[in-house]
Amino acid sequence: MNISEIIKRIPEVKVRKGDTSCDINYIWADTRKLSSGDIFVLPEGQIENYSKFIDIAQKLGIQTVLISSSQLKIPGIEGFTNILESEGYVGDIHGKIASLLSGNPSKKLKLVGITGTNGKTSLTFILFHIATTLGKKCGLIGTVHIRILDKIQETGYTTPDSSSLNLILKDMADAGVEYVFIEMSSHGLKLGRTSGLELQGVAFTNLTQDHLDFHSTMDDYLDSKFKLFQILESSSLANKFGIVASDVPGGDLMISKLVQAKLKSPIYLMGNAGEFNYSHTKLSLMGSEFRLHKKEKNVPFIEVRKVKTNLLGNFNIFNVSLAAFVSFELGFSWEKILLAIESIPTVPGRFQVIPTSDNSRIAVVDYAHTPDALENILKSCKEIGPKQLICVFGCGGDRDRTKRPMMAKIAEEYSDFVILTSDNPRTEDPKSILDEIESGFSRGFRRYETEADRRTAIQKGISMLEKDGILVVAGKGHETYQIIGKTKTDFNDYEEVKKAFQNWEKDR
Repeated sequence: MNISEIIKRIPEVKVRKGDTSCDINYIWADTRKLSSGDIFVLPEGQIENYSKFIDIAQKLGIQTVLISSSQLKIPGIEGFTNILESEGYVGDIHGKIASLLSGNPSKKLKLVGITGTNGKTSLTFILFHIATTLGKKCGLIGTVHIRILDKIQETGYTTPDSSSLNLILKDMADAGVEYVFIEMSSHGLKLGRTSGLELQGVAFTNLTQDHLDFHSTMDDYLDSKFKLFQILESSSLANKFGIVASDVPGGDLMISKLVQAKLKSPIYLMGNAGEFNYSHTKLSLMGSEFRLHKKEKNVPFIEVRKVKTNLLGNFNIFNVSLAAFVSFELGFSWEKILLAIESIPTVPGRFQVIPTSDNSRIAVVDYAHTPDALENILKSCKEIGPKQLICVFGCGGDRDRTKRPMMAKIAEEYSDFVILTSDNPRTEDPKSILDEIESGFSRGFRRYETEADRRTAIQKGISMLEKDGILVVAGKGHETYQIIGKTKTDFNDYEEVKKAFQNWEKDR
């Protein structure tokens, strides 16, 4: 495709200088993936690296660059034969061009985007399970991995960059995939990684404090999440829809933005005043039971269905309910949805239960790394009724520091004992992180200790655990590594807990 065709399809792009008949292969912001014939996108916000990136691109023979108006005076830009200027945010234009050059693969798929602080991974996994159980060919893109039918690719991110994302979607379409369930992080949405996609459906789970190292304010965080609904609005697909969880933190804020925006896309609510809801929850270590409510269109009554699932905890009842309603709006039958819900596999690192051989004690490994997520996991464990609840957790280094004391306060409220330990301290001093977490405890609170070594902390928790007690190991979940300084070493909470239980049983 040549430049003239690109600017014809995407009018927000204009040619600052150059030859519009020049053929373009693809578009990248990552200089490691550039090849001759591609458009190079100069990433915004990386000023200190601009000269290096430009030098690499020009040595590769790149003729065409896409920039924002604010980047026009950067030294070296005039050295490109073709300069394309973005009249909008360059990240969004990058996404639209990537979609165009890859053949608009999202148009050939039924793409469902999920956003929210917590629950994205679980929700996409559950949706993938339901649709696959119903015989649909599915794809999954998220924090844990990318999945194309039965093939799995490991990732190190939640939402891929827009160039990579569109090529992944193209591979899915070529493989015959029908439905794709994708986590859409606030980073990905704000940076334009998902711009240009055609969405069939979207869902919002909640909004609680996180990522304030990236977002300047909670308002900016909310605006980034809201962008998902703007992408839905621009989608040309028939029968598109959105579902917003209303009775959750941030639900009222998202609904307010939707009302102000006056979107034409159908948006449904899950909550007491919504079209969808759930109630009568019963929790146990054997599974969960509850009821789903759906208001019938043009009929003055509510349809109620009893549901059973093997997943544990109130937050999983929320996730399963939202997944069921998304599945229904996708056109799946209630009977088949409910049958699929009964056998959902455990989501890696999300309320993964590890029992002792005699089932006298259990540990729960969970990715909970925000105040809201930690409260959800501890509250769910408390509701099961253990004789003792011990919590082992830490906070990541080089990330939002304001949530550290908040998480300590939550651990104090729900736990019988707390062990503070390292998460991924990265380049921060582990002791400094522990001190900041510890500052959130009430004056006089003594039911805790600190142990920077995560393996030792897990072992201590298990040695203290009484019969019929629960040990919660929170923060890392599915991660198979730990980052200390700039070194990444193998570390898996699930495996560490299993080994610690085995050693404890041998020594009893």
